[in-house]
Amino acid sequence: MGMIEIVGLGPGSVAGLPYGTLQRLQSGVPVYLRTAQHPVVSFLDRQGISYEALDRFYEQSDTFAKVYESMTDYLFSLAHAKGHLLYAVPGHPAIAERTVNLLVSHAKEYGHQIVFGPGHSFLDDVLLRLGIDPIEGLLFIDASDVDAKRLNPRMHTIIVQMYNQEKAADVKIALAEMYSDEYSVTVVRAVGLEDEEVVQIPLYELDRIAFVDHLTTVYVPPVTGQGSMLGEWSALLEIVAKLRSPEGCPWDMEQTHASLIPYVLEEAYEVVDTIQRDDMDHLMEELGDLLLQVTLHSQIGSEEGYFTARDVVRTLSEKLIRRHPHVFGEVTARDVASVLTNWERIKQEEKTVSTGRASDHERSVLDQVKHAQPPLMESLQIQQKAADVGFDWADVQGALEKVREELDEVMQAKSAADQRDELGDLLFSVVNVARHLRINPEEALQSANRKFRDRFLGVEQQLRERKLSFSDSTLDILEEFWQNAKEKVALRQEFPHHFTNSDH
Repeated sequence: MGMIEIVGLGPGSVAGLPYGTLQRLQSGVPVYLRTAQHPVVSFLDRQGISYEALDRFYEQSDTFAKVYESMTDYLFSLAHAKGHLLYAVPGHPAIAERTVNLLVSHAKEYGHQIVFGPGHSFLDDVLLRLGIDPIEGLLFIDASDVDAKRLNPRMHTIIVQMYNQEKAADVKIALAEMYSDEYSVTVVRAVGLEDEEVVQIPLYELDRIAFVDHLTTVYVPPVTGQGSMLGEWSALLEIVAKLRSPEGCPWDMEQTHASLIPYVLEEAYEVVDTIQRDDMDHLMEELGDLLLQVTLHSQIGSEEGYFTARDVVRTLSEKLIRRHPHVFGEVTARDVASVLTNWERIKQEEKTVSTGRASDHERSVLDQVKHAQPPLMESLQIQQKAADVGFDWADVQGALEKVREELDEVMQAKSAADQRDELGDLLFSVVNVARHLRINPEEALQSANRKFRDRFLGVEQQLRERKLSFSDSTLDILEEFWQNAKEKVALRQEFPHHFTNSDH
């Protein structure tokens, strides 16, 4: 078993070089430096300390990940051959050192021991220089790992090892997803050294600084004020909680899960409508309205002690991972059909666990049809499931005959209850016709709604042109206007370029 002893060279100046590190460097154990590009190395030269720097690895690979992996492999091979070596890194050995992380992760695999010696982190000097107390919340990120998903604008953020302009550009792009282009950041280089530089700049200038190198650190201060956090999930939760508080909105305070049902449906349909109209600007707005419903229900659930918004997100995340074993597990799915097969199998297993209904004779083919959906779509899916097992008309003619039968029964029904039941049967039969014709009944009904809207608007326009109202007009006049509107709508659909947006 070999031993790799890791020490830190401090943040830069000789004053920051730990005395214990100097003692170990002078102990006679073979010394290896991750890089000779560090201010104290010239001091080591003057002390006659022999070492091998690993800078050559930076020229042998295209990415930093490969560089650090190559360094790690090399150090393990040296430990195997020499038994004991000293590995010196800039700053502190346990802070922002990818090679150290790799050495620790794989030491047991290679049969080597890792021992840590002294170090002094440049982070200490940066925090002192900028007047930051980490107890307020500190996010410490390597420039290679900056990603919008990892950022938290409420915290002090320190980004290290920015190396060059290219890396600075990557950092700027990642930060721009969370902060405005004008957001003020502080760039610190060579903190604690004679040539220290500290500049405060807007974010968009980050990759334009000439002095960016391996000693460069970026500080992003926390965002203050609610307005600056409006893109954050946490800010939305706070807003909704405020609306539901005693100091909030009387309407929001009175809402319950039940009272919000119409709004959930309305917002979902408005999302569908904007998608069908390919209206991306309003789709963003409507998705926000739908998200508000989710947030309101989460807040109510939290107030009643049943669940929180975090529970909602965690449950969804667990379900997505569980139902996508071909992504997050070992299952293979060659195509969409395989994905759907796996999805249905997992859903059925979940239902068996939750209901205890395990044997085939206890199941219904209709169990897979959700009750919680628009009745029109539920009818369509019920009929399709029945058809899948052979319970169906041979062709559309049988379905049409059923519509005539149900229509007669509606006309013959006397009581309100019978009329409601027979009308439901009629609607169910009409959906069956749509299924046989391979027509989506919801889309067909939406088309009919749009058609009626257009024609009715035409009737209203004709009434205004003649200074009439509906109450002033006979059914014959309204029928004439209806036919005129119907004809004009048909012409507009056939020759759309001959009509302006204001024409009805």
